Amino acid sequence: MSSIRTVIQRIGLPALFMLALAGCGNKNGQSVYSADSGGAHVAGWLPGGHRAAATANIDSCTECHGSDFNGGISQVACTKCHLGDQQDVHPLTWGDLAYARHPSYVSQNGTSACANIYCHGANLTGVASSGPSCSSCHIGGSSAVHPWTTFNDFSTGRLPQHSQYVGTSGTASCRNAACHGTNLQGVTLSGPPCSECHPGATFP
Repeated sequence: MSSIRTVIQRIGLPALFMLALAGCGNKNGQSVYSADSGGAHVAGWLPGGHRAAATANIDSCTECHGSDFNGGISQVACTKCHLGDQQDVHPLTWGDLAYARHPSYVSQNGTSACANIYCHGANLTGVASSGPSCSSCHIGGSSAVHPWTTFNDFSTGRLPQHSQYVGTSGTASCRNAACHGTNLQGVTLSGPPCSECHPGATFP
């Protein structure tokens, strides 16, 4: 009798202990993760709220989004919105030149990755604390920068529609960091300075 008890103590109890440990490590397939109901994030966390927390300590996100940021228990990968990696919204090759690099991306991939409620809006009308409306730069529509449609010959300086537009609407829509510069001084890989064609001219 004592030998049976010894066998149980030496083999059975350690085996039960190991099974118990293995059971503790199994994922509960019936569990449902919800960042909102579970209180993982405060109201207004997305789109702008999470930026400061991730910048301060992005490793704190791995508990729910996985050590590789591919979803983890939340099943929400950072790359659902971050096309580059978990810290870069746009593809890495864009660098700080998103305004100049995005046309080729959009022409090849369309706007589906941009058109969501966290980035540029479901209808590309912009999202507060996130991506601007496409029409803030594309004043001629989502695929046209300028509002005029007929050809203007830049080589000869014949730009009748551009002069008519500026004469009627002013330069407010041209003055930004992605188009012709906040002071119309031009932008790298984008719009030229107005002084290139209008030396010495001042604009309202």
